[in-house]
Formats: sequence, C-alpha cells, structure tokens
Amino acid sequence: MFALYPILVLASLLMTLLAWALAPALAAVADDSGNLPRGLRWFQTFDATLDAGWQDGYLDASWGTTPLRRFLARVWWLYRNPAYGWDYGPFGVPFKAADWRVLRYVERPDLVLFIAIGRGGAFNVYCHARWGMAKLGWKAWNRWDGRDWGAPAWAGYERIPLCFTVNPFKRRTLAAAADQ
Repeated sequence: MFALYPILVLASLLMTLLAWALAPALAAVADDSGNLPRGLRWFQTFDATLDAGWQDGYLDASWGTTPLRRFLARVWWLYRNPAYGWDYGPFGVPFKAADWRVLRYVERPDLVLFIAIGRGGAFNVYCHARWGMAKLGWKAWNRWDGRDWGAPAWAGYERIPLCFTVNPFKRRTLAAAADQ
C-alpha cells in the first residue's frame, strides 16, 4: 500500500477536481433525503447525506428551509467534502485494529502527533502543530481514542478512507488550545 499511496493520492485529487466541477449537477440529482443516485454515491460522504451541512450544524438550519437554499447547502457540502466516497470505498482500506500498531502518540496543548502502521504497508500520520495540520495515509486516527482503537465515531464502518491533507492555516497554539 505504501508504494501505491502516491498513485491513489493522484486519483483522489482527480476525483476531487471532478467532484468540484460537477457539484451543482450532483446536488440537482440528489433525492429528497439528500442522497445521490447509487451510481454517483462515490461523490458523497460515506457517513452522511448531502443535507448533513444544515442538518448537523455545519450550517444554520435555515439552509434547509427552501428548495433553493437546500440546493445551495448541498453544493456547499459537496465542495467541503468532495469525492469522499472514493476515498472511503475504492481508495480506502479495510480496518481491523489487530492489524495496526501505533508507533507514536503525543497529545499536548501545542501538539497532537499520531503515527501508525497497518498490515500491507498502510500507514497514518496525523500532526496538528504550530505550523498547521497534516493528515497522510489512511485515517486510522479516527479510530484511536487516545489509549486504544475504541473511538466510537466510525465503529460501524469496515474501512478507513485515504487522506492527503496539508493545511498551514489550521494551527495548534497554546492560546487556541486554551480556548478548547
């Protein structure tokens, strides 16, 4: 998997660009529940509908009150989470806790660092520090609760998605940590 990772990242970036280009058309074909047709589900999040933006508090609930506002909220959700189903499905890997080993875990006010390796060359590096945030590999971090693999958020899902995120603007500072 380690050698395949750069190819999967490029494929994910291509699907992301396609998702951004298609976002208005995709939002237009979503059903009343906010799901895309089966053949297009790779373009929505695996764990939420296109209406999660306004239903789950990412946007004000008023974004779901009219068809136009709901459409715009769905487009926004697709821009926020482009092609996430691709990262979970074909680009993701099965997750079994016994196949993963945490090499390093640090959590303090100015730094969160998580490095883990899985069977077959899968890996995860999550770093949230003064310089920003990076998520690389496959999201094993989302299964980690600080002590073991018991985090409940994705307990019902068999896979973990591919990730390649570098954000220099999402910084962890002592002042920001004190506000949390």
